[in-house]
Amino acid sequence: MSSSRRVALPHHAWYPLAASDEVGRTPLARRLLDVPVVLYRTSEGQAVALEDRCVHRPVRLSDGRVEGDAIRSTYTGFAYDPTGRCVDVPTQQQVPYGAAVRAFPVRDDGTFVWVWAGEPGLAALRTPPDTALLRDPTWTTFGGVLETEAGIGLLLDNFCDITHVAQIDREIAPPALSAGPTPPLEVEVTETSVRFSRRFPAAPLPPWQAQVLQLPESAAHEQVETGEFVSPGYWVDRWTVGVDGGAASLQEGPTFVFSHALAPVSATRTRHVWRVSRNFGAGAAVDGMLRPLFEAYYARVGDVLEQMQHILDTEGPRAEVQVAADAAVSHVRRIVQRMVTDELGA
Repeated sequence: MSSSRRVALPHHAWYPLAASDEVGRTPLARRLLDVPVVLYRTSEGQAVALEDRCVHRPVRLSDGRVEGDAIRSTYTGFAYDPTGRCVDVPTQQQVPYGAAVRAFPVRDDGTFVWVWAGEPGLAALRTPPDTALLRDPTWTTFGGVLETEAGIGLLLDNFCDITHVAQIDREIAPPALSAGPTPPLEVEVTETSVRFSRRFPAAPLPPWQAQVLQLPESAAHEQVETGEFVSPGYWVDRWTVGVDGGAASLQEGPTFVFSHALAPVSATRTRHVWRVSRNFGAGAAVDGMLRPLFEAYYARVGDVLEQMQHILDTEGPRAEVQVAADAAVSHVRRIVQRMVTDELGA
C-alpha cells in the first residue's frame, strides 16, 4: 500500500488556456491556478495573456475593450500594453511609475494558446507539447470541452489507466479490456514524460467500432494501446487495431488518437479539452455516430472524478492499494511531485 496525499501543482509548465480560434480582439476571461487571466490578440494577431485585474481598482480587464495593441478598463480607463505596462491614464498625462499588471509568456501553435504559469524567464527552456496531429488534414478530429470539479492530478490518474473504461461504459469499451488479465505495461520514463504501451491478444471489437471499420463483429483482432504523459497540461492516448490478418503495431492499422489538453483552474477544478482523432472513416456521418458515444463517456468519467474530489475534500486522503495497472500512475505522480519540489527548492 502507498499513501495518497494531495500535492501542489506545477507552475513551471505550459497550460492550454484556450483554443486558438477562441482568442481574438474581444477579451476572453480564463483562470489558471487561481489567477484570473485575460486573453486577446494584438492588431497583428499576436496572442496576449495578462492578469485580469486593473491596478487602480479591483475590476476585470476582460470587461474592457481592446484598442490597437492595448487593453483598456472600461471602469478606470487605465490601458495596458502586451507587456502588462500601463500606457495611458485618462485623467492625467503621466502614468504612475511602476503601474503594470502581470504578463504571462504565451505560445500559440494554431491549436491552443499555451500560457506559462511560472517564472517568465524559465519559459524559453521548455516548449509546449506538439499538437500538429490535431491540425493534420489526413486525420479527422472532433471533440468537446468540460469544466470538471476535480484536480488535474485525478484526471491524469484516469488517463494513465484505461482498464476502468470497461467498468464505466461497457458500450464503448473494447472487449479486450475485460477478456482476462490485462497485459503488462511496457513503460518508458524520462525526466519529464512517461510513455507506455501494451498489446492485447486478438479479441472482437465493440459493435460501434466494427461498424465504423466495416469489419465483422465476431472477428478477433490484435490491438495496441499507447499512452503518453507529455506534460502536466497534455496527455495523448492511441488505440490501434490490426486488420487483414496483420498484427497491430504502433505505426500501422486504423488508429484512434485521444488528446487531452488540461488547464488547472484551481487545485480542485480543471478545464478539460478532449479531442478524438482517427485516420480512417472520414466523413460527417461517422462523426455523427461517434460524437454522442464519446460525449456521454467523458461526461460519465467527469462525474466519477468529481465524486473522487468530493470524497478527498470531505474525508481526506487515505492509503491506496496499488495494482500492476498503476505502473504509469506511479511514474506520473513522481514526475509531478518532483516538478513541484524543484520549484519550491528554487
